[in-house]
Amino acid sequence: MTPDGVDKDALFKKLGLVRGSDITPDAPRKPEPAAGEPHADSLERDSARRLREHLGLLSGGEWRQRRERELLEREQGAHEVDRVLGGEIVTAEDGGFFLLRSEYPLEHVHGALPLETALQSNTAHLAFTAMDNTLAGFDLRRTFFMDTETTGLAGGAGTVAFLVGIGRFTADTFRLDQCFMRDYDDEAPMLAWLAEQFKDCGTVASFNGKSFDLPLLRTRFIQNRIPFRVDGAPHLDLVHTARRVWKRRINDCSLGNVEREVLGVRRHGDVPGHLIPQMWLDYLHSRDARPLQGVFYHHRMDILSLVSLVGVLSQSLDRPDGGQFEHTEDQLSLVRLHFRQRQYDRVIELGNAYLEQDDRSPLRRECLEMLALACKRRERWSELGEHLELWHREFPSDPAAASELAKHLEHRARNLVRAGEVCRETLDRMMRGRAIFGGGTEQPGRASLGDRLARIEKKLRRGGVFPEDDGAD
Repeated sequence: MTPDGVDKDALFKKLGLVRGSDITPDAPRKPEPAAGEPHADSLERDSARRLREHLGLLSGGEWRQRRERELLEREQGAHEVDRVLGGEIVTAEDGGFFLLRSEYPLEHVHGALPLETALQSNTAHLAFTAMDNTLAGFDLRRTFFMDTETTGLAGGAGTVAFLVGIGRFTADTFRLDQCFMRDYDDEAPMLAWLAEQFKDCGTVASFNGKSFDLPLLRTRFIQNRIPFRVDGAPHLDLVHTARRVWKRRINDCSLGNVEREVLGVRRHGDVPGHLIPQMWLDYLHSRDARPLQGVFYHHRMDILSLVSLVGVLSQSLDRPDGGQFEHTEDQLSLVRLHFRQRQYDRVIELGNAYLEQDDRSPLRRECLEMLALACKRRERWSELGEHLELWHREFPSDPAAASELAKHLEHRARNLVRAGEVCRETLDRMMRGRAIFGGGTEQPGRASLGDRLARIEKKLRRGGVFPEDDGAD
């Protein structure tokens, strides 16, 4: 009985509770496992061990052993870049840097073509796609295919090119040198070695090198007071060529996408480019070059793709009329290239060939416009009229087509009635389209086409012709 009058024995009995003192020595115990059966404790330990292995976890003792082993390997330089990747340490009076040289036979296939295809290129075709006459007749055996990996994309004074690659053709191979900074102290000797190599450089080939790689290298050379000998060399920047030829079809003209869509290159074991700067910074702290194997692979593939890209471009343009371009978008890009360089006879030739094989693509409008302008520049008036009529017939709602055709009919064909009909037809279609789809903004070209129709009708009235006023303008 408690002081407050509660009967504890009755309460324990009511709740089914038992005191420790009430448990007799002969009370039933947990049965022992039978002979040969594992103990429950050992089962738990085994399950925990297997779970740690599955999750990649380490016990305290295992972690200490691994840490001690890694520290020992680091002290011995077991994971330094030259031991992991091979190559050599190039030494100089003011230090050294790591150089990895790879030699590829000319028959080595990267993508769909062997590397020697680039060596057989017609450099006039490459100059044409680059829209740079300084490249006409350049020597591919004195061309340096260049690429860099840097600490960032800003390109400021603090950005460093820690991996610089130069590829060039030798007598019977393609040699690819990758120069790597093991630390910031390696920059000066690396740049000095590159400066000696650049003495043999006749032309530079890169992918966006004009805007990024070469300006960055120029800054680093200047800061290290080393002459930058490639400044005046002709530069084939393939990013601009890729955009001119393939942007209509693939849109994304990054090197990786051009590799997949044009060259047929498939990478294995690659490292995404945006991770590479941090991987180098991690290496500076860990001195473990094993993760850098993917970085060097990525860098090599970039340079080999430059070589393949040169081969694909030249091989394509070597064939008559760009017949190698399987896609209509690429064929039209070729017409546009000739147009931009005012090669109007080729525009007419290739444009007519394009129209014969592409009878329904919306791209025909662009081709017809270029054909019309090329015929005008060459004063081929009969062909101009045919192309303008076709342009207007296939795209009757296009005010540009109607305006050009109306001008031709008014000033050269001297057919004001037909010119007025063309303007009214297009204006009617534009008004109907506006009524169907709505929209309060003024349609481009409608006002100027309406003004042209008003002038034509004024001329007709002066000549005694009174066209029906349907309010089209």
